Amino acid sequence: MILVTGATGNVGSEIARQLIARDMPFRIYVRDADKAASMIGAGGYEVALGDFSNENAFAAALDGVEAVYMVTNQSDAFKADLQRMVQQVQQAGVERFVMLSAEGDPESDIFFVRRTGELEAIVRNTDLDWTFLRPDWFMQNFAGFVAAGMVMFPDGPGKTSFVDVRDIAEVAIKALTETGHTHRTYRLTGPDAMTFAQAATRISAVLDREIPFVGITPEQMRDGLIAQGAEPWYADMNAEMTFAVRMGMSFSPSNDVEFLLDRKPRALETYVADHKAGWG
Repeated sequence: MILVTGATGNVGSEIARQLIARDMPFRIYVRDADKAASMIGAGGYEVALGDFSNENAFAAALDGVEAVYMVTNQSDAFKADLQRMVQQVQQAGVERFVMLSAEGDPESDIFFVRRTGELEAIVRNTDLDWTFLRPDWFMQNFAGFVAAGMVMFPDGPGKTSFVDVRDIAEVAIKALTETGHTHRTYRLTGPDAMTFAQAATRISAVLDREIPFVGITPEQMRDGLIAQGAEPWYADMNAEMTFAVRMGMSFSPSNDVEFLLDRKPRALETYVADHKAGWG
């Protein structure tokens, strides 16, 4: 039995959909079963209700589980919960622990990078057979920009190797179900790096309509996230994270997806073409 946390998120919901397609037994750990059903379907899995702060609910969700997919966030509350949850996972005898992560360094001056490094350190300091997945920026995030009719993001020459969540989920399932991934860290990317402006151009070409790139300041991004309901710490973190793009840092593609899946990762054009019918 596999436990999938964050089953209403980008990666968790895709893992669930792929597990359903493979007829593999799994359980989701969510706060809202109806929301999960609307995203992944209403059957083919077990449901455990609770959040990460609920020690008893999480313990119940681990019953009979052999592998755990753990979503993460950078809040202080999650950091505290993770310290407890990894102990629960160990006590439950879980064989594989696959955690969604990112580039991390507990000594970094950048909050997101530092906090991610701290979360990984919590897991490293256990006896768990862990695997870390470090994906680049999700292609799926462009769906919101397309709906808005423009790609609004802080401008800069930095390049990102955008990755399709479907590839991340496929790698996650391998790590959850196969041997050979213990204490491995996989950097998951698409096949090529590009700026956000170049991504907008390539999306426009596939859709055959213009989705222009509109450069904004980090402050405008922060204010926009707060206006949408984000907590200030989260908005600050996301605005700060754009330093790489603004400073011209480029994240070249890795070969981990190809190595693990024995095929090239999906290109941005493939992602857009596969979803354009639903984008109007």
